[in-house]
Amino acid sequence: MIRSDRVRAIFGSRSDPAEGGEAGRPAGGGASWLERAFPSLFRVSRTEVMVFSRQMATFMRAGVPIIDGIRVVREQTGSRTFRRTLDELAARLQEGDLLSDALARHPAVFSQLYVDMVVAAEASGELDTILDQVARYLARGDATNKRIRQAMTYPALVLGLAVIVVFILITFVLPSFARLFADFKAELPLPTQILLALGSYGERYGIVTAGVVLGLIAAAYAVRGRGPVRRMRNRLILRLPLIGGLVRLGIEGRFARMLGILLRAGEPIVEAFEIAAAGTGNEVYRRRLRPIRDALLAGDGLTEPLMRTRLFGPLLIQMIKVGEETGTLDRYLEDAADFMDEDLEYRTKQMTTIIEPLMIVGVALLVGFVALSVVTPMYSILRQIR
Repeated sequence: MIRSDRVRAIFGSRSDPAEGGEAGRPAGGGASWLERAFPSLFRVSRTEVMVFSRQMATFMRAGVPIIDGIRVVREQTGSRTFRRTLDELAARLQEGDLLSDALARHPAVFSQLYVDMVVAAEASGELDTILDQVARYLARGDATNKRIRQAMTYPALVLGLAVIVVFILITFVLPSFARLFADFKAELPLPTQILLALGSYGERYGIVTAGVVLGLIAAAYAVRGRGPVRRMRNRLILRLPLIGGLVRLGIEGRFARMLGILLRAGEPIVEAFEIAAAGTGNEVYRRRLRPIRDALLAGDGLTEPLMRTRLFGPLLIQMIKVGEETGTLDRYLEDAADFMDEDLEYRTKQMTTIIEPLMIVGVALLVGFVALSVVTPMYSILRQIR
């Protein structure tokens, strides 16, 4: 059984337990001043935790002692932070600690879900099997995150370059033309007047404005983990067109995957549900899923309470209903998660296919507007010269 204090801790946690293995502060003592000053530069990647899990599962099936296996993995990893973490794990195990207790001392590297899965494995004696399942979960989650980032990278780059080009044209190129237009008393159309006003502002206050914008971005990054900011960001992400649907689908798949793995490991439904709810990584989902715990404690099923939240699609609700009726909820949850992962991949590719041409057209219109604003007064000047 999962320890109740851990369950309460993760359900109210401010961090995403599903992402804890991907990014965190350097674990343990002995960190250099540079690592303490810039912890984000020394994070242990999700891939390293995934490889560690798979290798440890293989060693255990082969009968290799856990400490020896950790030392082998330690020699192969290229991360100094992860090597130090593995050294501390081995030291704790030599002192007689359980593997789950040793892992729990490094929450920045091993997520709460990871630790609780190991607790379940230690109770059931299937540590190698559970580590394999966790490794597969980490791999799928990493693939999902990469697909979403890949879908957004190209549009963001195109839009960013377009903004930079237009900023340079308005701030440095257009003022030169403005003096030419004034000398010839050319009649300026409205687009040109708008750009000249923007150019004049940029010439006078461009550097100050850029500094203010960068300062606001840095401040937003610094407070991104604060409670109110995090809740607002979570709500906003879910409401974004196109992106919101993908995020919801990813959350559904992660929730189903976690819950299925925990139930297959033999965890009680209440505790498994709390971990899966905390692992959604979104404050909106966490808050609206909390009351379901009381329904489960009262002996109610999972289908009706989940349906009332209106957070999950009909596919997952139906799969949970069938799983409860047949007594194979874990299998149906993992089947639903597989389907949603495939659906997420398809939708991500589809969104990329739609966004790319739209971005190109948008950039073309933006640059064309600037060019037209410059060229139109030039025709007026040429007519005066003739």
